[in-house]
Amino acid sequence: MQKPSVRQRLIKKEVEMSRRQISRMKLLLENWRGYLKEQEEPCAEATEFVWHGSKTGGIKMFEPRQAHDAGGGEGQSEKAVYAAYDPNFAIAMGLTEPDENGDEDKFIDHEKKPLQLVLIKGKIRENQKIYLYKLPKQLFEQVPGNENEALSKVGMRPCEVKELNVGDYLNLVRIGTEEDQAYWNKHTGGSE
Repeated sequence: MQKPSVRQRLIKKEVEMSRRQISRMKLLLENWRGYLKEQEEPCAEATEFVWHGSKTGGIKMFEPRQAHDAGGGEGQSEKAVYAAYDPNFAIAMGLTEPDENGDEDKFIDHEKKPLQLVLIKGKIRENQKIYLYKLPKQLFEQVPGNENEALSKVGMRPCEVKELNVGDYLNLVRIGTEEDQAYWNKHTGGSE
């Protein structure tokens, strides 16, 4: 048997290295597919859902963010993804925007049925869109003391999104009265 030449040995070594690289790439691809499947599974497994209303369409991934709630109740100012059990509650949260000074103060009147968002400062987003995201309920827990809201400390992909017209949901928002302003001031320490 003839001994392989230096060139043949180099070619054989390069082929072996290429095979190992391909194996590593296949493993990496397989792991990536597994990760993507894990991200989609909560929706596939879900039988119940919660809702998140947003002015932003096309959200591919929800990540926990720091909340700042005027009520100051337990669980209402967490770094979390917030959602509502009632789609109307979620829709109400996306009906308004800051005014020309960048101010937006609002709260939900839980006693009013159906509930209403009370706008203290800001403006109603007339003739615009709102996006209602459907999220898997099993990733959420109820906000303590608030039967309307849920929070999740983990990121997730939305299961579905609906594009809605703000004008179709104006019954869910009202401009604050003097009484509403007094309530706001009492709970936030504000004055106006």
